[in-house]
Amino acid sequence: MKVMAVAEAADELGVSDRRVRQMLADGRLPGVRAGRSWVLEEQAVREYAKNRPGAGRPWKPSSAWDVLALADGNRVPSSPIDKHRAQKRLELGIGSILQQMANRAERHWFYAHPSVLEAILGLPRFVASGVSALGPNHIDLAVADQIEGYVPNLELDGLIDQFALDGESNRPNVLLRVVSDDCWPFAPRQRHAPPSVVAIDLLDSANERSRRAGQDLLDRL
Repeated sequence: MKVMAVAEAADELGVSDRRVRQMLADGRLPGVRAGRSWVLEEQAVREYAKNRPGAGRPWKPSSAWDVLALADGNRVPSSPIDKHRAQKRLELGIGSILQQMANRAERHWFYAHPSVLEAILGLPRFVASGVSALGPNHIDLAVADQIEGYVPNLELDGLIDQFALDGESNRPNVLLRVVSDDCWPFAPRQRHAPPSVVAIDLLDSANERSRRAGQDLLDRL
């Protein structure tokens, strides 16, 4: 029988070590104590990952943003039923529902000349996230000449024209996460996405160091 330590199970499930220990204590994951540590059966962890609550198709954008608003302690501008649903989903832990959050925005990669990156960051409705929101979240990760953030769908075409963004480049350096105008989740003049949003955006990355930084931030929430 192959076994896993708590840290390995956390990697498999996409949650924190603390969350795995809580699931063991609650009886949602089977495990045995080995001294002061836990040991989990590898097959049981993978079965849980496959069949856990919340696994399935992505939620609609407004539902995903309701969950993220609750995660950061913000008021959810929706009906009591929607708020209750968001609370139940958040109980699963953000790390457990990343797949369901995929529809929160459409990802568009572009190349922009390095001289215009600061101008894009300074746009009134560009909300920095991921690698562009490291400082406010005290994340020690160096990412040069790349920016990432949210913009409303209504402004996408204008940004492409204004900054000559190239969507066909093989060396993109701008990731725009485009949100439909009817569920734009950010306050006027908001400059950075909330921590939970920054965390899941980092976890979306193909870069292992960025994913680790996202998990570290998630663990601090």
